This record gives sequence, structure tokens and C-alpha cells, in this order.
Amino acid sequence: MNMTLKELFDDVPESFAGMEFPSHLATDSRDVIPGGAFVALEGEKTDGHKYIPQAVSNGAGLVIVRKGKNPGNLAIPVIELEDPERDLAATASRKLKAHSLTDIIAITGSVGKTTTRAALQKVLSPKFTLHAPERSFNTLIGCTATIMAMPKESQILILEFGANKPGEIRELTEYFPPSIAILTAVAPVHLEGFGSVEGVLREKTEITHSENLRKIIFNNDNEYLSEAFRYVVKSMGVGEHKDSDFVISHDTSEYMLPAMSFVLAHRPTQEIARITANIWGRHNAVPLAIASATGHELGISLQDSAESLRDFEALEGRGRVIILDGGKRFLVDDAYNANPASMSASLRTFAEVRCSGKIAVLGEMRELGTNSAMYHAELAPLLEGVEHVVLVGDIWREALKGDYVFASTWQEALSVLREIHEWRGMLVKGSHSIGLENIVKEFAQ
Repeated sequence: MNMTLKELFDDVPESFAGMEFPSHLATDSRDVIPGGAFVALEGEKTDGHKYIPQAVSNGAGLVIVRKGKNPGNLAIPVIELEDPERDLAATASRKLKAHSLTDIIAITGSVGKTTTRAALQKVLSPKFTLHAPERSFNTLIGCTATIMAMPKESQILILEFGANKPGEIRELTEYFPPSIAILTAVAPVHLEGFGSVEGVLREKTEITHSENLRKIIFNNDNEYLSEAFRYVVKSMGVGEHKDSDFVISHDTSEYMLPAMSFVLAHRPTQEIARITANIWGRHNAVPLAIASATGHELGISLQDSAESLRDFEALEGRGRVIILDGGKRFLVDDAYNANPASMSASLRTFAEVRCSGKIAVLGEMRELGTNSAMYHAELAPLLEGVEHVVLVGDIWREALKGDYVFASTWQEALSVLREIHEWRGMLVKGSHSIGLENIVKEFAQ
């Protein structure tokens, strides 16, 4: 049972005072479900108040608007707030304080947040009643929506904290202070907003200012995080470095498709387990290991975590391996996002696959600031040995010269790929806005 509108808001019409706040909240009228809430936000490009009729048509049971923008004449309740986004966040924060949770776990980092969250759900769900975002809801309104939908029986809340500019992680931390903070990586991402990798580091580490913090779990293989947290008392490092609290060991040099396997050891107790999962790339050992380390902190053995992760599969666009033609071919769907760290890691794994006929379809990496071309050029050595390289986006043309195929759009790239018939492995990776998921859909039919 959710809290009532009267419990959450001051100014509620008496006829709707006892109504429960809906379990689904959307800021896009197309995402509204029957009975759900629609929040009309004013953005740089559009005003959500224009889409209230569509939200109502799609079955919205509640509309939240900026004060003075109530359209009137609606048969459903309308809540007016001075600042819908932040006032709702404050409401969600009050709901958290009224809820008796075992832990609030927040995950931040340049890459790997959603994979870590999904793995963590696998590890913790056998022991705890969890609540987590439906998708990659890592903004202030996304976290608010997640919390407003949280059932009262939840024991652990898992959130993702994302940021495009300074101050966003601090704001999320103040509204929704975690007891366990997970940092997956610091890399050159959103540099147009942060200016430098050091700026990214400053932003991500704001999560450690939580008033409720009792444990920091971080990627010890990331040089920035290792330097920041290696000697912090309440922190635990996870990675291949031997001084990590949880040490990852890869015992084979040949990547076996589609499963990834490694040994994880808790160095203080010598407890070990082999973790195997259907996900692409050695770099994804860290999210799985972080999930296992978090489980260990909450009383779950590494062996039990390994058992829970045995049927873990990568999410769409995040290292999903698709087997085609009865095992004769494979396609790696890594098309959701791309930055220098994740692109390099995925290409290194692709190089380890022992087969001929490899195709790399790479979309440009966006929001890298003034050094964007340099970051693209640095990937050139990792393209050696790949028979066909199709580069999508104008930044690649500026950064690289050589025997590559350049395309401006995913449609152009698809036309090229349709003419290549003899191939066994295809890697598809790029920034989400490029649309490379359409290429995945074409070949995965």
C-alpha cells in the first residue's frame, strides 16, 4: 500500500485526499500507464504541460504540474508544485525517511552502473526484498520515480546515480543518502560538462558525502578510484590488483563465448568462488565482482553469489552475445553506450576471440569535449587484425586514416554490412544516439 496524496502533499482536494500515490510515475506522456502519474516538466526543448492531454488519454490517474499551470476541467486529481522536479524529490526523500530499510545502495560511475545494478539484484534477491529502477533511471526525477513506486515491504533500495554536469551527484546524495556507495569507474565521459577526467572524479566521489554512509565499494583497477579510496578505512576495493579486498583472477587467455568466467577471492578470509555468467568481456568481471562483494558485506557467501549469477545475462545493448546460424556466427550487442574506457575494453575482448572473419561496427563516442578526435585516434591499434572495420560518425573521419569504411549514419553502415557475407563475429558498439541498435535488430532477426 502506497502513501496517500494527503500524506505526501499539503494542498490536495478533499475528494482525492485518501487516494494512494500511483505505483508508476512518468515524465513522458508516451510512457504513462493506466492509473499512473504524469509529471509535466519544463525542459530546454519542450514543455511537458503541452502533453497533459496525451497523458490523460493514455490513462493517467494523477497529473503533477508547476503552480499556475493547472489545465483545469480534468476528471483526475492535479497536484500543483512550485518546482515539480525538486518538490517531488523532497517528497520521495520524506518517504525514504519514513520507511524502515535495511540499506540504500547507490551506484555511480562513468561506465557499468546498470550492469552492476542488474548483477546486484541477482545476488541479493534470494535473501532480501529489493526495489530497484525498471530501467536506467539515474537522474533526479528517475530516482524519485523509483522511490515513489517502492512497496512498503522493501528491505533494500538500489539506485543509480548519474550526472552530466557538476553538482548532480551531490544533489542526489542529499535527497537520497545511501548507506552503501558503489563506484564502478571514472573515465573521460561527459567532458563537455565536467571539463576533465579530474572533474569527473570530483563529481562521482560526491556520493561519499552521504550522511548515512557506512561502506564504499569501488573498482580498484581504476587508477582514479584506487588513488582516492585505497586507504580509506570504510572502503573495499574490487579488482585484479593483488592488494584488492576482493581479487579477480582470470585463468585463461582465450575468451570462451558466450560465457565469461573468473575466480573471485576475498583476500582477508581466503574465501573463493568461480563466477560464470553469459556476458561479454573481461571488463564485465568488475560489475559482477562488485555485486558479489556487496552481497558479502550483507552476509551472502561468495559461493551463493556465484550460484545466483550463473544464469545472469547481459542486458540489451550492454555486452549481450547473440548466437546466430546455429552457432556458426555470433554478434555482440554493445550498442547502448560508448566512451574510451568501455570501447577499449570491448575491443580488447574482441581481439581475444580466436576466429577469422571479424567485423567491428563502431559508432563515434560523443560528449568528449575538445579532445574527442584524440580519444578516437588512440583506439587505432585495437582495430588491427579486424578484417572489416565500419566507423559511423564524422568524428572518426577526423581522427583516423586508413583502410576503414566510414559511414555518416547507421543506415549507411547497414548498407555496407549487407554486402559482407563471409563473417563469423560482429561487434556493434557506439554512443546510443547513433542508433546502432537498429543494426543489431537487422542481423538478430
